[in-house]
Amino acid sequence: MNTDVIERLLALYQQIDEETTAFQAVTGLQCPADCGRCCENPEIEATPLEMLPLAIELLRQGKAQQWLERLAALNERSVCVFYQSDPLIPGNGRCGVYAGRPAVCRLFGYATVKNKQGTPELAACRHHKQTVPAAVEIAKAAIIAGVPAPNFSDYGNEIANLDPNLGQMQMPLNQALKIALERVGLIAQFGGE
Repeated sequence: MNTDVIERLLALYQQIDEETTAFQAVTGLQCPADCGRCCENPEIEATPLEMLPLAIELLRQGKAQQWLERLAALNERSVCVFYQSDPLIPGNGRCGVYAGRPAVCRLFGYATVKNKQGTPELAACRHHKQTVPAAVEIAKAAIIAGVPAPNFSDYGNEIANLDPNLGQMQMPLNQALKIALERVGLIAQFGGE
């Protein structure tokens, strides 16, 4: 496995986290406490490349096979295998591997997309719009005023350029994780890149 690619991906994750934190500080936009609504969407996608650092860590911890077995028990409409929902409060929950989450999870609710004119606009979370509409409007105005915010496409392109094979295959999170776990398992078993 090309450790340089993994290191560059982790550096991108750190950059995303720093930009998101700075954007939150300027705008005041925050996720409601214990909200996990975005994690309940089975259509969230990532690339296998984005899941490789997490797969490597799970292999290092001796937990890769356990997670492959959990993934095998899921269907295509299942939410992220790492999502831990709150059994008492619908919509609440948390990520079981927060530090290892992929780019989409780091960016969601705080990143921009470019409109037809190429101007960045906040890709606001539906729950943010409902629960903190004033903060969403402040964030939108800040973007219009030129406050830097991470952009989904820009980071997607950077990730794709790290590994044109594994970095471009968008698929549901669980499927991307399965491929990443299988890849690191094969590399560990047989060696090589």
